[in-house]
Amino acid sequence: MSLRRTTRRSFHGGVFAGTSTLFGAACSASGSSPPPAARSRTYEGVVFQHLAKGTGVPDMRNYERVIAELFEPAFPGVKVEIIPDGGIGYWEKLQAILAAGTPPDAAQQDEYFMAHLIKKGQLLELTPLQVKDRSFDPKGMYEGAWRAGHFKDKLYGLSAGIFGPMLKFNMDHFDEAGLPYPPADPRNPSWTWSRMREDAKKLARRTGNQIERAAFAWDARFLSRFSGHFYAYGARVVDRLDDPTRCVLDEPRSVELLQLLHDMQHVDLTAAPADWYRFGSARVNGLPGDNGALFREGKVAMSVELLELAATRRTGLRWDYAPLPRSNTDGKAGGFVGSNVFTGMKASRYPELVWGWVSRMGGPKYHEFRMRDPDILNTPAWKSLLVEYAKMTPPDNIKANIELGEYGMSSIMSTAYVEMQDEVLNGLKPIWNNEAPVRQAVADVVRKVNDLLKDAAR
Repeated sequence: MSLRRTTRRSFHGGVFAGTSTLFGAACSASGSSPPPAARSRTYEGVVFQHLAKGTGVPDMRNYERVIAELFEPAFPGVKVEIIPDGGIGYWEKLQAILAAGTPPDAAQQDEYFMAHLIKKGQLLELTPLQVKDRSFDPKGMYEGAWRAGHFKDKLYGLSAGIFGPMLKFNMDHFDEAGLPYPPADPRNPSWTWSRMREDAKKLARRTGNQIERAAFAWDARFLSRFSGHFYAYGARVVDRLDDPTRCVLDEPRSVELLQLLHDMQHVDLTAAPADWYRFGSARVNGLPGDNGALFREGKVAMSVELLELAATRRTGLRWDYAPLPRSNTDGKAGGFVGSNVFTGMKASRYPELVWGWVSRMGGPKYHEFRMRDPDILNTPAWKSLLVEYAKMTPPDNIKANIELGEYGMSSIMSTAYVEMQDEVLNGLKPIWNNEAPVRQAVADVVRKVNDLLKDAAR
């Protein structure tokens, strides 16, 4: 397989021109032979375009493997063009090329953006193609990852891997405080928000009222990630995940969680202070989250963040994973399980190629490639990879990430998602800055979000 750079539609993309040599039995998404129809025609001269989310060196070498080993052997003659985001972000890039009337055949995207494109008639429904493909068995995928590609019970995308806010904790900080580590087993009922708050009082380090080491840091920079905190507390953000009609942050448990976070920051003085978050883009500057650097610098004992496994491994810290704390009342595990998804565009002239591509990118072999890549160490969405993934130490309890796929809630799916995210996260900022009472800030957010949801339903 060769790789060259080309210019198309005023942007640069990589075209992978394959050798079309067979890899084993021409693997499909489940590792078996592709459907006969996929082998019965040639695709000479066809350029299949995919908008990527991430085109770094590790990403590109895994694209190359899928193309050479899985995709091109099944569809002889096809060439794949990987479209980078051009430095403006994949979502902005996708919006721009859709507006220009030059859509790609496929795109990787955050699952919560799907509803927006579905409403505009721009995403290809994959359900009929998936049902016809007997070589693809979705039962092997974790439920949370499988749900992530659906909207109103129709399939539009396949998972690129599991992720979600988990708790990273510094083992040395716990040892120093004489505290037991948070349990990694999500079925363990002892790890509650109340216990976490009490532990935090022993983990924080202060000089007067100045926090030198925070005990806890949460993530409220993305609605998807922040929603996981509510689910873990036994609370909700909206009345339903698909096409919500009401914001319910004013429900008692939701208010309770927000008050707890406020009090840890401003009363207990155990949470990361607001002024630690004066970084990032205009959208997120000042919002708690993106805690990876703080944790790696030893400034936080318990950090809610995404995987970032490769980066944390390089620090030499003694650390491990645990689920988010459980509800104080019913003790059920909860959280958010996210999943970027591979999707196809309705405008593509080659729906069979779209499914062939999506099913291979979302299939177990690609997930295996990225799981084993030392620069990525992605959490796979396929159950068959759990045993191998669980052996990838350090840390000892890496398995906690993949188990999130069993009990985590999927993303809120609304055509008003982007606007709703901004209203919720920015509307709660006065709480973190100690500028408004929790109930007052929540009432303003609920009113504004409900207006957005009413408009979206029209």
